[in-house]
Amino acid sequence: MAARLGRRDRADVAAWMSEDGRCAIGFVPPALASDRRAAVAMVGDLLDPPGCGAEELLALWRREGEEICTRLEGALAMAIYDAEGGKLLLARDRLGHKSLWYAALPDRIVFATRAAALLAHSGVEAPVDPEAVGFYLTLGYVPAPRSIWRGVLKLPPAHCMTVTAAPAEPRRYWRLPERTEAIPPAQAVERVRQAVSAAVAERTAGGGSAGALISGGVDSSIVAALMAQAAGDVGGVKTFTAGFAESGFDERANAREVARHLGTDHREIVVSPAGAEELLDRLVELYDEPLADSSALPTHLLCQAAGEHVDVALGGEGGDEVFGGYDRYRAMHLADRMGPTRWALTKLAAWGAGWIAPHDERSRLRRLVRFASALDLAPARQYLAYRRLFSPGQLEALLERDFAAAAKVQQPGEWFADLYEQGDYDDEPAHAQRHDLLTYMPDDLLVKGDTASTAAALRLRTPMIDHEVVSLGLSLPVGLKIRGRRGKAILRDAFAAMLPAAVLSRGKQGFAAPIGDWLRGELLEPLRRTLLDGPLVGRGWMSYLPLKRMIDDHRAGRRDHRHRLWALLWLGRWLEKAP
Repeated sequence: MAARLGRRDRADVAAWMSEDGRCAIGFVPPALASDRRAAVAMVGDLLDPPGCGAEELLALWRREGEEICTRLEGALAMAIYDAEGGKLLLARDRLGHKSLWYAALPDRIVFATRAAALLAHSGVEAPVDPEAVGFYLTLGYVPAPRSIWRGVLKLPPAHCMTVTAAPAEPRRYWRLPERTEAIPPAQAVERVRQAVSAAVAERTAGGGSAGALISGGVDSSIVAALMAQAAGDVGGVKTFTAGFAESGFDERANAREVARHLGTDHREIVVSPAGAEELLDRLVELYDEPLADSSALPTHLLCQAAGEHVDVALGGEGGDEVFGGYDRYRAMHLADRMGPTRWALTKLAAWGAGWIAPHDERSRLRRLVRFASALDLAPARQYLAYRRLFSPGQLEALLERDFAAAAKVQQPGEWFADLYEQGDYDDEPAHAQRHDLLTYMPDDLLVKGDTASTAAALRLRTPMIDHEVVSLGLSLPVGLKIRGRRGKAILRDAFAAMLPAAVLSRGKQGFAAPIGDWLRGELLEPLRRTLLDGPLVGRGWMSYLPLKRMIDDHRAGRRDHRHRLWALLWLGRWLEKAP
């Protein structure tokens, strides 16, 4: 693989790194470059051109200028400073694998891959932004270019920015395809097979031991199968999985089946609620912003376990977004094609189900009720109803009046709908996929994976989020991705010969932790203490009684507030520890 700021380079950039070493960006001293005109900083693995290091990167920049961004692939955040021209180029990779934060001060711009390093600068004054809190409570994360702090921004994926004495604005240098491509099914299957295989091969090339993080689902199993095929009898492949004692969330048996079929050297870890409060606090310290994704917890432990055995790990992240695997995509497809009679019957069935459905969001009846309740909405608002944590009405009831006004609780929905309606696709699932790839993927999933793997000194690579794979998957007709009650149909077709039929026919389970039960047990007292006696109420942001009612209803099983309470718990703990 190509140049990166690895362990051997850190002594050269230590002056620009945080004390804990997790801020992996800083100027390479000009003496290390080919001349003293420029300095370069890099993070991540540059896949193209192969073997690219500081000198090669600078040579490419001299030829291409700002267009250098279109020549680089992989996971990177990059800064190139031209001392003679007085220009600074900041750039972030196409899909947002690596983060790049910046703050524009009156006389300079400050940037880093960790917000903690940025906030340590004496000139950066960054109070928490109530509008960003509104986005977090709506989506579970703060989408770029916003950050949780006023005055601190995130460079969006596929953007670069040239900073001079004049004000700078980010410029998009690459776009997702914005229309569906007509392609024969047999040709599409072959193209998917070739693109995914090439992406896996690129990310396993080079030195260092490599393994795979598997769940037993389709995406990670395909990645592991391609790795095992390439390895042959030479050393084999190490695989790792995490599971839970709660059977409804545990996929260890599925992963074990895949490992046996592929003949990998397999290891498992079990995540339990014991010590969950301490682990949450560890995650709050690792992550710059609050993140309401409960799978951050097992992902952190899984990366720690894998990092003890391998230098590089490949995962299946992105297969759902790229090839239409989520149930919510199928819901959008079904709603888009539903005639008046079926619409009326669905609404009637949901009305009846609402009286008997258990208060568990994972139950099929409860999901029917949720699906039917959104059928009256325009597609963008329908998809928002599937994705959001809190509605504007729920936030207005929860937040104190002044903070609700400052948070502008209607704004996230307007932003969400506007982003959804862009593009010129033939089907609603493609609009939903594009939305997720532009915001949920880089602002939630990739932040989760990069933070967890960096803390474990593990290089996590995601071949399903290779930009060529992403472009291909998004442009495919919906009929090649969604078939009946199954998504990712084309992935199953392309790799049917490599995996058991039971694996390929398995439905989506997800990697979420069983936080619903934990918030009634091990985490109940920390939840009460943090929400009712902590900064959410103490700062005048939220009202005590609605918070208490949410906790009591969830504990008693009258409502399923698992994701909303987890988001509030993380926010409260973050506020207690925020710089």
